[in-house]
Amino acid sequence: MVKPELQPLRVPGGWRVDVNALQELDPSPETIDWFYGSILFSAIHRRLGLELHVHWEAEGDPAGSYVLQRYRLQFEKNGDRAIAGYLIDEQRIAERRRLVERMEAYMKSSEWS
Repeated sequence: MVKPELQPLRVPGGWRVDVNALQELDPSPETIDWFYGSILFSAIHRRLGLELHVHWEAEGDPAGSYVLQRYRLQFEKNGDRAIAGYLIDEQRIAERRRLVERMEAYMKSSEWS
């Protein structure tokens, strides 16, 4: 199988994408190999102290779902290292289209509960 394209995303300024293995591809028995790995997508907004993570569970199972996690982080005053963080929420999303909508909405918003 030819390597699929990356999923198009609208990423506003301020976000730093550290991992992007989110493919423009839906899971099936033939494509599930593209869903392995601990993280499919990870982005941080340092100034706002926000982080998004996406992975697939159960790994290797085409009937699984995307797991979207939102974190609040606290960084060193004069450095890039996170010194504290906590999980805001975790959402299981079956459809890639719905996942992308939520990711883009969260990155667009500067306030997370």
